[in-house]
Amino acid sequence: MFENILEILQKNSIKYDLVEHPESKSCEDSKKFREELGLSGIGSKNIVFHAKGVFYLVTTIGEKEIKARKFKKEFGTKDIRFATQEEITAVLDAVIGSIPPFGFKNSEIKIFVDKEIFSHKYFMFNPGVPTKTIRIETSDLKKIYDNLPNQKIYFDFSGEQSIFENDLKSDI
Repeated sequence: MFENILEILQKNSIKYDLVEHPESKSCEDSKKFREELGLSGIGSKNIVFHAKGVFYLVTTIGEKEIKARKFKKEFGTKDIRFATQEEITAVLDAVIGSIPPFGFKNSEIKIFVDKEIFSHKYFMFNPGVPTKTIRIETSDLKKIYDNLPNQKIYFDFSGEQSIFENDLKSDI
């Protein structure tokens, strides 16, 4: 996974910062380590859901709470749950706490991206390794998403209206 992420960054000519830190087991851990290292930017939270036999990766800002009940409504099913570690390993080859926003080889997983991410200059994430953080510009993150074969849907977490919108590449 880590090597695949580096390859994507290099293939897209994206500048990045790579730092090592103690093992991170949560978004809170990652935020603490990044602050200690003086890294500016927004941290990520990447959660995998399973619904109706389909896996969904939801990427948002680390401090945001992701509520499964909100996704039940949007996916039109009550049969939605957080993916298990075994499923995440099988589908993404990743571990909970270090799920990256891209870099997996599964092009079937649908990616939902919080539009608020793009209102910040830098985006930071664990690249499938709990002891490393990569920081890139959010404009470069958008460039990466534009080149992925996966279906991407950009959404807005603010307010109580429907959180999902069509794939609005021009909106970002």
